[in-house]
Parts: sequence; C-alpha cells; structure tokens
Amino acid sequence: MKKHNIMIPKPRSNFVKVECESCKNVKILYTYGTKTVLCPSCNSELLTNTGGQAKINGNIIETMD
Repeated sequence: MKKHNIMIPKPRSNFVKVECESCKNVKILYTYGTKTVLCPSCNSELLTNTGGQAKINGNIIETMD
C-alpha cells in the first residue's frame, strides 16, 4: 500500500480545558459544542454556539489530544 492510503487524518475539533474568567473554575469543553455552556459555580457563559466552531469566553488552559 502507498503511504498516503495509510495515514489517518487528524480531526479539526478538540477538547480544551477552559478557566472561568470570574471565578477561576476549570471545565473541559468541546470546541464544536452545540449548546451554550455555563460555569457551574457562577453561571457565566463559558461557551457560546455560533453554528460551527463555538466561541469560548474563558481562558484556554490546555488542549487535550
């Protein structure tokens, strides 16, 4: 088999650790989330749906693989 038939493409979406800007609580979110995600402790929006890749309103700490 040729090399280009063996390779597996990497997905464009990731899981990310996001820190809330107001209360510093950490939550793991999906970058293509379809629903608005609120912080469990202070109810501020961490992720907003935009129809494609979601808008993350907190600080991204780490990208999970």
